[in-house]
Amino acid sequence: MMTLISSLEVLVCLLCTTRWAEGTFLRVNKGLKVMKGQSAFLAEEDLQFDIPKEKDACKVEVVTNEPITQRVGRLTPQVFDCHFLPDEVKYVHNGCPILNEDNILLRLYRFTETETFTEMFHLHVKLIEPDCNIITLGPKSLEVPEFYGISNVIDRNSLSFNYDRKLNLECTVRVATQETLLPVHGQLVIGEPERTEPRGDEPHSFVPIAQRIMNRAGVKCKDEICRQGLKLVQTTKVNCDDFLLMGLRYQHLDPPSPDIDYIAIRLDLTDSRSRNIHKSEHAWIPVRIKNAIPNQSPKPAFMSMFILEVDQFILTPLTTGALDAEDSETPKSLLIFNITRPPPQGYITHLSDHTKPISSFTWNDLNEILIAYQPPNSSHTERRNYEVEFEVHDFFFERSSPIMVHISIRTADTNAPRVSWNMGLALLEGQSRPITWDQFQIVDNDNIKVVRLITVDGLQHGRLTVRGGKGFMFTVSDIKAGVVRYHHDDSDTTKDFVVFRIFDGRHSTRHKFPINILPKDDSPPFLITNVMLELCEGQTALIQSSMLQASDMDSSDDYIVFNITRLPQAGEILKKPSPEVIGKNQRTVFYYYSPLGIHIHAGEYSEVT
Repeated sequence: MMTLISSLEVLVCLLCTTRWAEGTFLRVNKGLKVMKGQSAFLAEEDLQFDIPKEKDACKVEVVTNEPITQRVGRLTPQVFDCHFLPDEVKYVHNGCPILNEDNILLRLYRFTETETFTEMFHLHVKLIEPDCNIITLGPKSLEVPEFYGISNVIDRNSLSFNYDRKLNLECTVRVATQETLLPVHGQLVIGEPERTEPRGDEPHSFVPIAQRIMNRAGVKCKDEICRQGLKLVQTTKVNCDDFLLMGLRYQHLDPPSPDIDYIAIRLDLTDSRSRNIHKSEHAWIPVRIKNAIPNQSPKPAFMSMFILEVDQFILTPLTTGALDAEDSETPKSLLIFNITRPPPQGYITHLSDHTKPISSFTWNDLNEILIAYQPPNSSHTERRNYEVEFEVHDFFFERSSPIMVHISIRTADTNAPRVSWNMGLALLEGQSRPITWDQFQIVDNDNIKVVRLITVDGLQHGRLTVRGGKGFMFTVSDIKAGVVRYHHDDSDTTKDFVVFRIFDGRHSTRHKFPINILPKDDSPPFLITNVMLELCEGQTALIQSSMLQASDMDSSDDYIVFNITRLPQAGEILKKPSPEVIGKNQRTVFYYYSPLGIHIHAGEYSEVT
């Protein structure tokens, strides 16, 4: 029996040791299930962490510079507490019918008094076909008969809206082509195209060709009337019934294109009394283009070398000369590069924050030389060669075959001091942290002991100390000893930096050290609007958000609480879900999202402050 107990104790200790070695703070990560076109809130049973609320501060940040994640939706807010509240963290699907899943990259921060622990993890989103939608497609689909053609009208035959019209709900539809980038290969127009009569000296067979030439010339016009009788529509927000009567059509502009394009719409059901949004829904309306072929995969660009030459320790930008791709149907600006096999040493990074590795990037970032390779901080006497594998995704999620880029790291022959590793600093608002050797490393071939670092710029929201005193100049040994410390000034800021001049007496260089600051909830809400309410004797009036509104810089406005500290002298404050309900007297508090249902009932006179 004692042997069995001892074995169990050893097993428990091994499990604990293994979990600590993995370094994970995740307790539960079940992911999220969301109906397509709709939204869902993250619940405690979906995501939990092994971090006691009373012990350490803990924040979760949504990584937004990874375009391979959050492809068909968004998780908000960008930063939230590990012990998040119900209905605080929400995923909104954009209505895309193509993908059945999405992934969100999250970065977890655990802040102790002396250290910051980080962990990266994915939250999987499973997208489910809803049982019933407000937006219903069909029975007739939108079709374009030929390239540069115009589709049939969006009306009740192609689209319908199903909701309870007996409730006090206003239905509106919004189309924003510039925000959604849809449609990709066409535009929305209103009106009927005018038909051109043939001239007497032209054969009838010549008219369609002339018409097509005129159509192609009209393609370049995207700001005014592109054809006689047609008007361009880029952004509109109208009543749902009016949307189906406005005569909206799809005009094809850009062959070659896939055989399907999409129109993105958003529907809002708004309470007519309180102006609260009762429900929102997104949808992509498919447009079928006849004689077009299905979407094709992207391919590597013919002119790229797929070779990157790098100097030892030096952060080197990746250009379109070393890596590029093209797609006959998707503009290059919409292509996404996914790193399927990262380099065995070093990492690919974005220059907006070169301290963190990335797994994906856009073609625009590549073209603007914002993607770079950070070599490892180890020194070698011979040239090293690595391989990195990429795949390219187009706008409609088709992927290319693997693309290999060869990275060659040259040996460096210089006596100048260089930064070999720079991971930046992360801390909670108001905290202080040492700049350690794990985060900031410097090398010098001839004499590292004489290397000095001087602060020349930055420190906009904090200060540096060395051994507790003012930090202006320090040595590499000070970094290794952990006596160089950054102190945040506790302001509501999220970024800071330090620019060091690093010199050894003969050579000098400048280097930027970034600092990431996570906010904490330490600021009280502030009042935005407080409008006087005038009532006639015996009248009941609704307090709307335009009359009484507050906001908070550190947390969601949905959780602001209004405390009634002085009751009205000649009336009462009631909470009434609808005008027919008698209402409940409010004597203590009400939430910010509720004042739209709060009424003030006046007696002989009323005064609101």
